[in-house]
Amino acid sequence: MQPLSPGIAFGCIELLGVVKRNQLTPGGVHSLSLGSVSSSAIYRACLDLSWLEVQPDGLLAITVRGERVAAAASPQAGLRAMLIDFTKIEQPPWLQLVPYGRRETLLQAPHSIRQVFVEAGLAYGNDEDTVRFWDELAARARGLRDSVLTEVGRRGERLTLQYERNRTGVEPKWIALESGSDGYDVLSQVTISDTRRLTIEVKTSERGIDFASFHLTRNEWETALASLCHRFHLWDLAAPHTQLAVLTVEQVNTHVPNDNGAGTWEVLNIPFGAFRESFVRFN
Repeated sequence: MQPLSPGIAFGCIELLGVVKRNQLTPGGVHSLSLGSVSSSAIYRACLDLSWLEVQPDGLLAITVRGERVAAAASPQAGLRAMLIDFTKIEQPPWLQLVPYGRRETLLQAPHSIRQVFVEAGLAYGNDEDTVRFWDELAARARGLRDSVLTEVGRRGERLTLQYERNRTGVEPKWIALESGSDGYDVLSQVTISDTRRLTIEVKTSERGIDFASFHLTRNEWETALASLCHRFHLWDLAAPHTQLAVLTVEQVNTHVPNDNGAGTWEVLNIPFGAFRESFVRFN
């Protein structure tokens, strides 16, 4: 498939609209003006994406997949549907970067793809639809199993954003949405009056304090140690009440082993129950 670009993307959406309103043959596509990109290239992209098909009578028809794009509520929504279909069919190399965050993906993706993400309203912002899009793309790259874990993790991160917004009166930064390699999830400040950086690692579970545990990676721990002010947020989402434990580095440190000899640890599994006394109900 040819490289995806804003010209190709918008041209495909326009061509679907033309086919929806008119009887058109493949030969008739060549007489159309569909923007800066040739109509032939746009037609080929629609075929590659399985949005158009040629019927036995020689007329073009929109496929079920194409109908989803043609019926999108806005051009941005159509572009988002296109990106999902493009990654399904093409499996581009940059797709493997998506689990590491939006920033890493957009830095390494081809310029034309980056521009499609920008036009689709996906390069910035953290509204629910945008986050859901990136999480769906990440789930495709990692496998379906991680999609459920990602959804639970995002709920915890959103709760931390809300908690910090209420606590400091300042909008925190959702770091985990942009990058999965920084070693923490949310950047806030110490207090309303103390504007020093506060880094926060968020761990979330729906299993309840008695059964939940969280993984702590070496990178996350080294980031915590290197940060001037750092906290761990443990979210227990089990019914009937959401609970939060805000932990210091010192509290977590009692459960972190020392390296001995040539051996080093990479990932720890720490039970929520180890911090039972720190959990409070979150309203």
